[in-house]
Amino acid sequence: MKKDLYYIKQLLSLYHSGMTTRAQEHELMEFFAVTPESAIPDDMKADRRMMVLLAAGGACDVPSGLDAQLSAHIDMLERREHRGRRGRRLMAIASVAASVAILLTATVFVVKDSSPSVYELTDPQEAQAETQRALLLVSECLNKADRKAEETDRLLERLGFDMSMFEDDFVEYDDSLMTDSDGIVPVFSDTIGV
Repeated sequence: MKKDLYYIKQLLSLYHSGMTTRAQEHELMEFFAVTPESAIPDDMKADRRMMVLLAAGGACDVPSGLDAQLSAHIDMLERREHRGRRGRRLMAIASVAASVAILLTATVFVVKDSSPSVYELTDPQEAQAETQRALLLVSECLNKADRKAEETDRLLERLGFDMSMFEDDFVEYDDSLMTDSDGIVPVFSDTIGV
């Protein structure tokens, strides 16, 4: 029986590939007609039903309205295909437009940056003075922020706010790139004008 099943599976493979002869197809139909369904493996039961139907003359009931449903489905697939083409065309046009916009933007920035700026400092001493002024401004802003944070902490303590949930937040991390081995940022008095 196993030898027969192996041979039948080979014939089914040929049948599904469209490479069987009429005699081989009749052999398949005859095998499935005489073999009880319980003796056929599960993976061949669908093939058995098909072969039994073909042996009976291929007559099967077609549901009413199937032709209209198939026609409507084909029309829907065609519309979807046309929409897909239109979408691909729009995507290609949008890609070209975006590329042109990027090129124009890059060109404008290159041309704009090539002209000398009115605010550009050419004197090194003037540049150092401006840098010191900017650093002092940043320092003042940071000091204000520290004072506000301390003021907020005092206010929260007065209100009885439980700060224990933020204990890990008070651990200081040194993320500075300019620290000594003891974690202190070196300050050079000649660079900030002190």
